[in-house]
Amino acid sequence: MDFMLPTPTDNGARLAAILPTAIASMARSAGIDPVSLLQDAKILRGSPEEQAALAEGRLPAVRSIVLIVVDGLGQANLKAAAGHARTLTSLPTRRIETVIPSTTGAALTTLTTGTLPGQHGLIGYKIRHPELGLVTTLKDWAGIEDRRAWQRSEPLFALAPRIGARAIAIGRPAHASGGLTEAILTGTEYHGGQTIADRFSIASRLVRGDDPLLAYLYVDELDKVAHNEGWQSDKWLLRLEQLDAALQDLLRSLPGDVGVIVTADHGVVDVPREKRMLLDNLIDTSQVKLIGGEPRMRSLYLRDGADAAPVAAEVQSALGKLAWVGTRDEAIEAGWFGDVAHGIAERLGEVLIAARGQAAFMLTTDDPAVHEMVGQHGSVSDEERGVPLALGGALDGTGFAGAVAALADSRSV
Repeated sequence: MDFMLPTPTDNGARLAAILPTAIASMARSAGIDPVSLLQDAKILRGSPEEQAALAEGRLPAVRSIVLIVVDGLGQANLKAAAGHARTLTSLPTRRIETVIPSTTGAALTTLTTGTLPGQHGLIGYKIRHPELGLVTTLKDWAGIEDRRAWQRSEPLFALAPRIGARAIAIGRPAHASGGLTEAILTGTEYHGGQTIADRFSIASRLVRGDDPLLAYLYVDELDKVAHNEGWQSDKWLLRLEQLDAALQDLLRSLPGDVGVIVTADHGVVDVPREKRMLLDNLIDTSQVKLIGGEPRMRSLYLRDGADAAPVAAEVQSALGKLAWVGTRDEAIEAGWFGDVAHGIAERLGEVLIAARGQAAFMLTTDDPAVHEMVGQHGSVSDEERGVPLALGGALDGTGFAGAVAALADSRSV
C-alpha cells in the first residue's frame, strides 16, 4: 500500500506574497521604489525577476489598503455558499493555496510576515519547544520570553512608516494582547471591535482619514462556528451573511484610492462523528514518545533510536486510505514548508499523518471538546488548502492578483 506524500503546486507562496504586494502598491503611490523597500526588509533579493513582478505596468498604485482575513473561509466553502455572500462572490477572485499545515497560527504568521512556516517557525498547531515541550501556536506563549526567537520573522507592518502610512490591526478586543498577537502584529495600532460590523465600521472610518492606511482586519466568527457546528450549519451561513453585509457597507463607503483584499487562512472540512477516530487505538505507539499537531495533521515524535521510515510505513499500513503518512524529511523534500531554517524541523515530529477525506484523528488524552469538533482543518486536501484572493475598491480590475502570483513565483527562482 503506497500513498506518497503529495507535492504541493503552491505551498502558501501566494499567501505569503499578498502583504508584500500590498505594501509595494502603496509604495508606488507614495513615489517610493517598491523593490528597494522590500529588499531592505529582506523580503526580496532584488532580482530581475522580482523587479519584473513589481513592474509599474502590472502593479497598481493605491494610497491605502484594507486586508480582510476571514478565518476558516475556504474557496470551496465560499463557492458552495455563494448565494449567502453575493457581494463577496461578485468581486474578481482567484483561488490560491494556504500553507502546510493548513492551520491558523502558521497561516496568519505567513500572511503578516511574508515568509513560509519553514522560515518563521510556527510550523503547525501543537509543536515542540526545546524547553517547554509541546505547545500550541495560538495560546501557549507563557514562558516564551523571546518571541522573536520562537516566531523568527519580522512582521511587515514595520514598513508602513517608510511609506508614510499608519499600520493598524482590527480584531476582537480580547485579541488586543497575547503571545500570538505580539508575534505577528508588532508595528500596528490595535483597534478592537466586538462584532463583525463593528470591525468593518472601524475600518470604514479610518480609511477616510488623512493618513494612508495599511489595515489588517481579522474575522474569526466563521471559524468558531464551523468548529462547533460545522460550516454547513445555519449559524455558519448567518455569519457569512453578516460578513457579506459588512463588506458591502465598507465598499460603498470607500474613497476611490483605497483597495480591499479578502483572503483566508484555511478552509474547513466537516467531520462526522463516525470519522472522528482515536489515533492511539489505531496505530502501534510503542516507538512514539509524543503526539502533536491536530486531528487532521498529526505529528509523531519518536523515541530515541527509532527509525522514522519503518514507523511511517507501519502507520500507513494501519491507516490505509484514511491518511497520507510520511517522514518529516520527506515532507521537507516535497516542499511542504518552504525553505526550512536551522532548528525549525525539530519542532515537528519525525513522522507526519495528514488525514484524507473526512477523517480526523483524535487522542484519548484530548480534551472532550476536541472530540466534539465538527469543522476541522490542518491537512492537505483541496478544501482545506484552497482560499480566496478577492479584490475590491481600487484594486478591482487591476493587475494586483497577477503581481501576487508573479512575486510568489519570482521568489522561488
